[in-house]
Amino acid sequence: MNTNPKAQTILCYGASNTYGQKPDRSGRFVANERWTGILQTHLGDNYYVIEEGLGGRTTDLDHPNPNKPNRNGFTYFKACLESHLPLDFIIIMLGTNDFKTVYNRSAQDIAKALSQYPEYIKTFCKTKSIAEPKIILVSPPYMDNTALHFIDSMPTANIYDETSVQKSHDLAQYIEIIAKDIDCLFLDSGPITKTGEDGCHLDQPSQFVLADALYRIITN
Repeated sequence: MNTNPKAQTILCYGASNTYGQKPDRSGRFVANERWTGILQTHLGDNYYVIEEGLGGRTTDLDHPNPNKPNRNGFTYFKACLESHLPLDFIIIMLGTNDFKTVYNRSAQDIAKALSQYPEYIKTFCKTKSIAEPKIILVSPPYMDNTALHFIDSMPTANIYDETSVQKSHDLAQYIEIIAKDIDCLFLDSGPITKTGEDGCHLDQPSQFVLADALYRIITN
């Protein structure tokens, strides 16, 4: 926790790429190797970066496996928002889990589901008469079906396919439209980052690249 009373607070809300999952599934990147931790280091003590990443989290869909509850991102987000107020920035990077074949969801529909977040934030803040945080919508990394373990022994087997990869490339254009319509900041992480051997999760160098890009947006 940052105890500087004047620090600006940043909520980072997402799935396993916000949690810091390693592409080889050997665990989680340590704090100073995750983009959230790197961002905290870049920004210094005048900012407080909060991680809220959960593997399997979707924009607004319940997980079909009853052993994986609480994956509906929008349901959890409402309480999460209130628990961290007041906030100066909210970074939202979701969509990768919506690419799963079981959900059969188009990129446009995923972006539409994501639009609920800034709409809710703005309405909530207006209703409560509290300052509205700046919202940064981040389109997640491109998936890579040529990666070594995209479809074999890794958990991505039979979960994602070639259509998932295409959707990961298509999503940014729809999120960008939403960001402009709802007056949010936007970052397409796809062209600047790379995934590792599972074709889903950011490799270690990309943690720095993403943190650098967000640092520039926040401090601009």
